[in-house]
Amino acid sequence: DKVASVYEAPGFFLDLEPIPGALDAVREMNDLPDTEVFICTSPLLKYDHCVGEKYRWVEQHLGPQFVERIILTRDKTVVLGDLLIDDKDTIRGDEETPRWEHILFTCCHNRHLVLPPTKRRLLSWSDNWREILDSKRGAAQRE
Repeated sequence: DKVASVYEAPGFFLDLEPIPGALDAVREMNDLPDTEVFICTSPLLKYDHCVGEKYRWVEQHLGPQFVERIILTRDKTVVLGDLLIDDKDTIRGDEETPRWEHILFTCCHNRHLVLPPTKRRLLSWSDNWREILDSKRGAAQRE
């Protein structure tokens, strides 16, 4: 359990560097009309440092207004929304068919995955996140 000893250690989450472009993208999304941005994150089962550090990280990098927009849950399927941008390729929980569309954020552990045609990927925060939001808005307006 050497890996666990790293991410369960004090300071692990607090010391994480933001993904390039992420902070600007989140702020820009949040400023869009008719758009609400929440940070949906899962705590570790051994959460001694994780929870507090995730809150402090958000406050440090995005400001106190975003602390109020944190949703901390082990089951993201029960959270309501239109899009979930997440680096985990499979998200399971109580809701078999969550209301949101899962957009896979590319990172080292999922880069190799080939997605089915129905699933979308965000390669980086400089990628097409605006197009994804616009297409989701267009689909919602057509319904």
